[in-house]
Amino acid sequence: MSGAAAIRLVCEAAEVTEPDGWGAFFDVVQAWGARTDLTSARTDTELAEILFLDAAHLIGAGWTEPSASLVDIGAGVGAPTIPILLSDETLRGTLVEPRRIRTAFLRTAAGTLGIAGRTTTFERKVDRDEPVVEGAPFSVALSRATFAPEDWLAIGAQLAEEVWVLTAGAEVDAGGELRLDRRVDYEVPSSGAPRAILAYRPRLAGMI
Repeated sequence: MSGAAAIRLVCEAAEVTEPDGWGAFFDVVQAWGARTDLTSARTDTELAEILFLDAAHLIGAGWTEPSASLVDIGAGVGAPTIPILLSDETLRGTLVEPRRIRTAFLRTAAGTLGIAGRTTTFERKVDRDEPVVEGAPFSVALSRATFAPEDWLAIGAQLAEEVWVLTAGAEVDAGGELRLDRRVDYEVPSSGAPRAILAYRPRLAGMI
């Protein structure tokens, strides 16, 4: 299956129109992946799902509000944040990644895709106890496979108004300070594996 066909299947599963630039992002990831260890994908189908599946469902659910600012901790290959930024030119993103080769990739990708003016990339780790990222507070903080979900909630809540947690479907114990505000559930098209994205916000005073 070609990359274009694989991206189309992801968009069809999420019932969204493919945003401009997704094909170009796929190509730049594939080109870098031929020389470096960017992703675990072995096929075009797997790569399209890694890069676009989460973003497609977030876009389809209407979670990407205009003019929002996103911070992605442990950004890796830039998914889902770069595909989300490509879907709406009013969005801004901050990508934080400790590995130099991936930071170089993220900066190259942003320039190639024409989103460098609204994308900031930092090469660093984030302190778990005192997370600091220039530009905070952001609209949304997200992280994929970098921290345990419970740990990530505590970190993300210090950086943004809303924290997104990407899971296999299980709800996360948010303690007493955060509440689950919304969620979107879906499946990986190629395997049927369950996925979910959970959005947490501060618990309002007096709310049980």
